[in-house]
Amino acid sequence: MTENVSLPFELSSESLNGWLNSLNTLAPASAANQLNRAIKQLNSLDAPAATVLPLLINLTPLTLHLSNALYLLTRAEPDILANSKTLKIAKLSIQLLRHLALGFCRVAESRPLDAAPLQMAIFYGLQLAGHCLRGSSLFYEMPSATLWKKSGVLYTIAAKHHLLHEAVSVKPQEFKQLTSIEAVIKRNLLFAICMPCRYANPDIIQLFQLANQHQQRLQIGTQPIRDYNFYWDLNNQPCPAKRAAETLPSGSVSIISEDLGNALQLGEIQTALKPGIPVRLGLHLVSYRNVFKSVEVGPVKPAHLLEGFVGICAQLQGLDKLSKIMNLSAQTSRGKPVPADMTLIPLEHEKSFFKPLNAIVTDALHYDSHLNLLRTNSKQFLVAESAAAYCLTGDLALLCRDQQPSQLVIIRQQGVYEDVTLILLEPIIGSLSICDVIDTEKTSQKALLISAESDSPEVVLASGKYGLGSKITAQYDKSFFLKACMESNAYFARFKISFEV
Repeated sequence: MTENVSLPFELSSESLNGWLNSLNTLAPASAANQLNRAIKQLNSLDAPAATVLPLLINLTPLTLHLSNALYLLTRAEPDILANSKTLKIAKLSIQLLRHLALGFCRVAESRPLDAAPLQMAIFYGLQLAGHCLRGSSLFYEMPSATLWKKSGVLYTIAAKHHLLHEAVSVKPQEFKQLTSIEAVIKRNLLFAICMPCRYANPDIIQLFQLANQHQQRLQIGTQPIRDYNFYWDLNNQPCPAKRAAETLPSGSVSIISEDLGNALQLGEIQTALKPGIPVRLGLHLVSYRNVFKSVEVGPVKPAHLLEGFVGICAQLQGLDKLSKIMNLSAQTSRGKPVPADMTLIPLEHEKSFFKPLNAIVTDALHYDSHLNLLRTNSKQFLVAESAAAYCLTGDLALLCRDQQPSQLVIIRQQGVYEDVTLILLEPIIGSLSICDVIDTEKTSQKALLISAESDSPEVVLASGKYGLGSKITAQYDKSFFLKACMESNAYFARFKISFEV
């Protein structure tokens, strides 16, 4: 019998079951801490995959139970960040699922394994990755980038060994609704593209159930098609097609969600989601087709679009400097003294910021960013037409119009209609400002603050890895804490925040 001094049990099912029974007498948080430590130790062992796999399977029911128990413990706390103990419990709830999922991934990547245990390892790994994604959403934590990459590896292995469609029989009740590896992959992809962090906790739970029940309505494939509306590149979380009518990138999985989106909009699917959410979700899953169709004939409004977090920050910083110079000039004209450490003359490298607005935008983009805003019946979205598709769906942009403040928007969708590209923009409502912050590597970065003076301030940061409760140190303003992730992708990360008192 194999023993290991760092593990609280021997590498046998009998020994493991005895140890699991001992955890039943502990409080959920204490039991979860011991379980999480044991899973990490088991994952680090240099033991045969065939020996480790049954142990990981036996650990799964208690892991699911304790993760849910920890989630329920935190629900009594109105503000998780206000209590460091509650924040640790929230993170532990997610870590349990993540570490066990990674254990199954490690086993599946090991050699050799016969087809049946390999199929089981992949199935359990993807199931736990999906439940971890659900847990992260419930706590408004960023999804695990590592688990999405590992999910891509598991998908590739399953496809190579022709295991995607084979039936799987498992014991955990939480896993029984789905009976194949492909079904689990579709569930995870569908839940992710629903953007669950945009909803309240009860609706996130219902969205996961919706994905469980209706994942079969999702179409996925690897053929180089053009009529997909989402895709998964196997290294990151799934995202909308970057441009309209663009061939599926090589090595990616296409996702077509229109069947489910139409059913939600028509009320063919009964859900426990709050009223209005099924239609809103359906609109998203059909790529906002109804908004594009609502474009009305009439006068257009010219505008410019500056895309990308870096360019937006440079533009806003330049406008902020210009505003300060104008204010100082006004003070001088009224006879007020100007502070000795400030100047009204821009430095040579700053002069580009003081050109006319349209020139600023065009210089920054290096291509024609001119577009026309069209009339629609939508109050939430703007639709613009452009002669050429230059922007990327999902990216952040700054909408610039004459005689109006610049407006931060997200490029939600693009479509080609009669050789004209239509771009769907979702405005981010609230006052906009820019500040300098220090990132985790102690380097200076920019942050976009939204409604900083309100009761619900937000921040948009450059794409990266951020944790719930992390403190972002501002150089010249109030530092703040990340309360809840609202959206994250390859272009930016958006959070609700609370300022340091």
